[in-house]
Amino acid sequence: MKNYFNLPNIQQKLNANYQFDLRAFALFRIALGFVMMLDICIRLSDFTVFYTQNGVLPLQYFSQFFDKYYFLPIYQLNDTPWFVGICFAIHLIAIFCFAIGYRTKLFQVITLLFYISLHMRNPYVLQGGDDLIRCMLIFSLFMPLNARWAVQTKKITHNYTFYTLVFMFQVLMVYWVSACMKNSAEWHSDATALYYAFNLDIIQWPLAKYLLQFPTLLKVLTHVVFYFEILIPILFFIPFKNQKMRAIGIISIMIFQIGIASTLYVGLFYLINLCALIPLLPSQFFTYFKMKPLEQAEALPYHQTYNYWVIGILAYVLVWNTTYIPQFRYGLAKKFRTVAYTIGINQSWGMFAPSVFKDDGWFVYEAHLANGDTLDLNKASQKISYQKPENILSTIKNDRWRKYSEHLVMQDKVWIREPLKNEIIQEYNASVYDESKKIKRFFIIYMKELTPLPGDTAKITPEYLTY
Repeated sequence: MKNYFNLPNIQQKLNANYQFDLRAFALFRIALGFVMMLDICIRLSDFTVFYTQNGVLPLQYFSQFFDKYYFLPIYQLNDTPWFVGICFAIHLIAIFCFAIGYRTKLFQVITLLFYISLHMRNPYVLQGGDDLIRCMLIFSLFMPLNARWAVQTKKITHNYTFYTLVFMFQVLMVYWVSACMKNSAEWHSDATALYYAFNLDIIQWPLAKYLLQFPTLLKVLTHVVFYFEILIPILFFIPFKNQKMRAIGIISIMIFQIGIASTLYVGLFYLINLCALIPLLPSQFFTYFKMKPLEQAEALPYHQTYNYWVIGILAYVLVWNTTYIPQFRYGLAKKFRTVAYTIGINQSWGMFAPSVFKDDGWFVYEAHLANGDTLDLNKASQKISYQKPENILSTIKNDRWRKYSEHLVMQDKVWIREPLKNEIIQEYNASVYDESKKIKRFFIIYMKELTPLPGDTAKITPEYLTY
């Protein structure tokens, strides 16, 4: 009797049902490189405040709170501005070489190591897209990203179908895990999740504010979002007419991500998610643009060592994610979680899960000067005012500051407030020469606004984060 469950038979069936295009891999390499360079450039605008000794997280604080993790220290070796600047320059060069396909695998590994270190250097400015970048870099290591459109193309020596399917599973796990974590009444019986999300002024675009006028529509869309995250990823794995199914799935997720980006300020998150879909593009996409069809690929064996590594990493990631899903009683023990931080596959996909924040607000940087004036340094040093700004989002420099501000108000992150206070005082006092205009007392005040039920009035409570 034939054994239909051995690995060669499974691989043969996968090859028959799922085909991936080498041009899609090349396009992914280029697009991912562009997005990563954009990410680094955004970080460079705040590299002093977020990554150096002159900022909000000097290495003395880092070593106190993060020495339990094991990884290759790069940005952690020194926190002087010149050293951090050199690290960013090398990081950018590695990304560029990866994007153009010069010694692709080498610079992909270097880029990954720099990203692991950079993300660990200041985890308080991270968002889900950062986790996805690292995961894409890891799982695409086993895919031939440099077989086309590269400075140094490399001949394919092993079959890549299985590795691409695993990459696809990791990308789509973002939606599945997020849906499984959404177990609150807001996502089900009450269907108020989008109402609360669109009320968060710190991420609210004008379209979100406009849609708040239609509470019934928001309830319908809440259910649509939940079932979308569960059902649409399934299309990618349907074995019959898989390329057409993938095309439908890709278009659906593109619309979904564009919908998110047009209503909520999520930084590069939507671009990173769109980039993750590129390796899954069917060959018809390139045919539509009248590109020359690829020659028929020869039958190639799988790389057995890669098989074991990929299966092992995938199993670890699956167990890691069950830790966050309420339906599972068991998860990954803490002593085994260090592995994820070491190789960069730590991840969290709890977008508005299990519930949505019921409050947000804005910051007042109350500065009392020696001459008796009181200014708000968060409003370009204007006279102090506690009134709600017309557009709170305009008071946030970028998405990194938005994420940092979320941690700033958390009770378990009280220790990060004092370094921010000191950094603001030092920067302001260094900019003025008149002693009477220097800061004598300074307070960070969070104007906390509770999201009201439809028709009710919002309640605002000032909270002093520093004294």
